[in-house]
Amino acid sequence: MNYALLSDVHGNLEALTAVLEEIERSSVDRTIFLGDVVGYGADPVECLSLIGKATDISILGNHDLAIADGSGLDELNEDAAIAARWTTGLINDDDREKIMRLPLEHLDADSGIHLVHGSPDKPERFNYILSEWDAERGFAGCNSRIVFVGHSHIPAAFVELEYKRTFTGEVRRVKKLDASKVQLEAEYRYIINVGSVGQPRDGNPRAAYGIYNGGEETFSLRRVPYDVEKAASKIRETGLPEALALRLRSGR
Repeated sequence: MNYALLSDVHGNLEALTAVLEEIERSSVDRTIFLGDVVGYGADPVECLSLIGKATDISILGNHDLAIADGSGLDELNEDAAIAARWTTGLINDDDREKIMRLPLEHLDADSGIHLVHGSPDKPERFNYILSEWDAERGFAGCNSRIVFVGHSHIPAAFVELEYKRTFTGEVRRVKKLDASKVQLEAEYRYIINVGSVGQPRDGNPRAAYGIYNGGEETFSLRRVPYDVEKAASKIRETGLPEALALRLRSGR
């Protein structure tokens, strides 16, 4: 079974539409969303509707939660908080209820893959997995063999090559991999960040998402060009911070 894995749309309708159009042309059995459909971008309502129709499983992100009930709003940076408050004024009660019903994590019964926005250790804290040390903490917080995450907007893959208990505690050997193409070996565990659809931060402005082939046990990162200038112009038209428009061009 093939899975399309999306994360961090952040109100970018142009990027989301381009990605979903590519998925529609691909051999994908299920589409999974790993959180943060809103925040930063100019089309949160439209993106909420589109994600709701296009995905089979969706996970709660920290920006989703911030606009739905205010949780974590004070932890966002200034530009993100401005965008969150602006978004809160656009969504209706039905949207809020739908967001609040989303789970913090999901263990897929069919594939065994673990889905979470931040890290599988304490999903409610929305910790980032940026380094091998972060990944060690993530592996320690779950028993799953394959975990897919978003949140950082930076595609990455981590493999747990060794785990053992000693008299002084647990020892884990974790290595960071190139996320563009990963062959998952049966004897190891993996945490894979699928990047961001709507606001990449790895220096590549193209929308990012991933394909997991459950039969071959491979993960492939996909990049999709979209109309960045249109998305940026719409951010400016709303009066949101200029930095939110500029970063779409740089992918930073």
